[in-house]
Amino acid sequence: MKKFFASFFAAIILIGGVCNAAEVSTIKIQPRALGLYSHYDITFAQNFQWPSSRLRMDILQPFGDGKKYPAVVMIPGGWWLVAYKEAETQRAVHIAEAGYVVAMIDYRHVPIAKYKDAISDVKSAIRYLRAHADDFSIDKNKIAVFGTSAGGYLAAMTGVTNGLNDFDVGENLNQSSEVQAVVDIFGPSDLTKIGADYSAAAQEPRKSAAAPESLFVNGIAGFSGKGENIFSNPETARASNPINYITEKTPPFLIMHGNKDITISPSQSKILHDALIQRGVKSSCYIIDGAGHSDIYWRQPEVLRIVIDFLDGVLKN
Repeated sequence: MKKFFASFFAAIILIGGVCNAAEVSTIKIQPRALGLYSHYDITFAQNFQWPSSRLRMDILQPFGDGKKYPAVVMIPGGWWLVAYKEAETQRAVHIAEAGYVVAMIDYRHVPIAKYKDAISDVKSAIRYLRAHADDFSIDKNKIAVFGTSAGGYLAAMTGVTNGLNDFDVGENLNQSSEVQAVVDIFGPSDLTKIGADYSAAAQEPRKSAAAPESLFVNGIAGFSGKGENIFSNPETARASNPINYITEKTPPFLIMHGNKDITISPSQSKILHDALIQRGVKSSCYIIDGAGHSDIYWRQPEVLRIVIDFLDGVLKN
């Protein structure tokens, strides 16, 4: 027994010696990163349409220094057939940490809506943010839109229709829906040429009345089953083309596309960029070598750095 107690106390002394001898490091940090508040499922518009009457947004709001921040409205893609606001969470966090209030939004889509409805939904979200700017620490004079794929198209349409109230319906109509910057990531522009860079066989599905762009512009077929494809009504196709709305009120654009995109022709970004430049609008266009459509390339830090640098240059200077 004496041996046991002697060994026990020796072990305690040994452990205590090890603890006393362990190093504790003191680290000095200069606080730079912002904390973020999260606000989920905020209703910004109601349209009383099946299957859901409410449109929602999630907001990431920086805190820690009492400032007001520029805002970025993030518009998800999904061929205008779905619109999951959560799809932009990864990019939204990075942009919010760079000093932006970020709102990820829903919008109406096929089969219950056409392109005008979806554009109106984006503008409703912008007006909502301006109406509640104080609640979310937003500088209401500095709002951008960011969209990928189908969302890139809606971002472009939102920007080029600055000053045009045709798409402003719903609530908060005393607030402006104008934006000060547009980020369009591999979005289409001329919906009659989505497959222009591809083979004749690859372009054939684009002629169908069931192609997403046809449904989005012309709506679904009635009981007759006779739908219209995107080429059926040239005037309607023209009205859905952002190039035809560019004016002196159009804000600066950042446009990006992958040269391996087999979903939306890379030339879609080029024709929009060229049209903006020709009409005196500031536009930067980047082709990402090797990038496809919504693949891992678009999650890389280099891409996000280009986006944040663009936003900083327009909204923070």
